[in-house]
Amino acid sequence: MFPALSVGPGGSANFLIVVTDLAVAVLSTRMFRGDRPVSVYAMYPRDTRLGPITLAPGPVIELGDLTFEFDDEYAAVVAAADAEVFAPETLPPDPLPHL
Repeated sequence: MFPALSVGPGGSANFLIVVTDLAVAVLSTRMFRGDRPVSVYAMYPRDTRLGPITLAPGPVIELGDLTFEFDDEYAAVVAAADAEVFAPETLPPDPLPHL
């Protein structure tokens, strides 16, 4: 899960993007409380690619018809979510497989 800001001609809004085993969910949040989801904006199948990440000026992805900007620290989360589905051999071994 990572916070993202939609950017585009329609203005901006805060979202949380949640990646699960089955889906990629885009949750809308309150403008001044970006950590509290209020509704499900969109759902995508888990095999939806989040990347590629482009820079404009920060990291940006396109998901559906929206463009999302997020903090640099979440670029690894996006890359790992894509690798989990499209290149699982590139992931490091689970450090806690017994949990």
